[in-house]
Amino acid sequence: MPKRPFAMSGSAWLTFCCALSLAGASLFAPAMGQAKAVLPPRPAPCPERWLGLLGKYGQPGNDKSDFLIREDGGRLQTYDSMPGDLREAGKDSFHFEGSGKGRKAVFLRDSLGGGGACIIDGVPFARKYYPGERARPPKPTVDMPLDSLWAEARRARPPAEKGKFAKPDLVDVRQYDPGVRLALAYSSPRNSYGFALYDRDAALLQRPAAQALARANRWLGERGFALQISDAYRPWHVTKFLHLSANPTMRRFVASPQAGSHHNRGTAVDATLFDLSTGREADVGHLGGELSERAHSFFPGGTALQRWHRLVLRTALERQGFRGLRKEWWHYRHISRERYPISNMPISQAVK
Repeated sequence: MPKRPFAMSGSAWLTFCCALSLAGASLFAPAMGQAKAVLPPRPAPCPERWLGLLGKYGQPGNDKSDFLIREDGGRLQTYDSMPGDLREAGKDSFHFEGSGKGRKAVFLRDSLGGGGACIIDGVPFARKYYPGERARPPKPTVDMPLDSLWAEARRARPPAEKGKFAKPDLVDVRQYDPGVRLALAYSSPRNSYGFALYDRDAALLQRPAAQALARANRWLGERGFALQISDAYRPWHVTKFLHLSANPTMRRFVASPQAGSHHNRGTAVDATLFDLSTGREADVGHLGGELSERAHSFFPGGTALQRWHRLVLRTALERQGFRGLRKEWWHYRHISRERYPISNMPISQAVK
């Protein structure tokens, strides 16, 4: 089997990063979690002629036959059930490394110019498209007017919680580093719901998390990147609405309002990587709103550069005390010494 895209396995990497000490209370105080992180060199971009071939292939109705075509180190690879490095032999034609001219892989393009099928040694494997590869991801909401659900969510009250909690101390993340970029979908009507769910365009976190985020952004800035935040503190009634309005498929991925989420406590952030040299989001090989295996933090497909971008983001945040989710590469929560309560305060009232 070809080597994994990273030197450590996913669980080992998370264990290593989360074992580092949490960031201190002061933004400028040194922290044990700031031990020097060594990143592998930035990979070269994938040759453009191969991009459309990357994806999942297999035999219809037989998931065990599935494999990925990915790029790594300037060559194509089959990955998983049919591992092997491919050497380009002609237009859309490849030989398996080490097999001379024996084993062969030929791609047939679809109507959009991407790989529609891969024929290996005469056996065809059809492209299995991810949601969003040929069309927009499915609508995440139920087929009914959302106004009444929004009103119901606004009337609802958060669950009662027991135990001791720290006093909430929500602050604007840009208070500590104005270089943190914002792209908050819920503060604008340009989202899946057609109206703004937040009453102010600001990203808030509990103070220790905001300070740690600023440190992560400074580390990224030294490497030509910045954090771009799509969500941070989320009032509880918004989580309630997201749950009420989600279709059955989407609901499995939405936090239960009965338990609340780390967003409701001001300790979670949804982030991506912004490339300062290009002025665009760094390509991580995933479309927003697509809940497939490509959303997993350690998805092994795509290009080496896409996987490296995810690694850079993960390294920046985890070394400052954030922990990621295995199935959502963008979601990180700050592991704080304090336990914060669920909050339902609107953004405008919480801003200091």
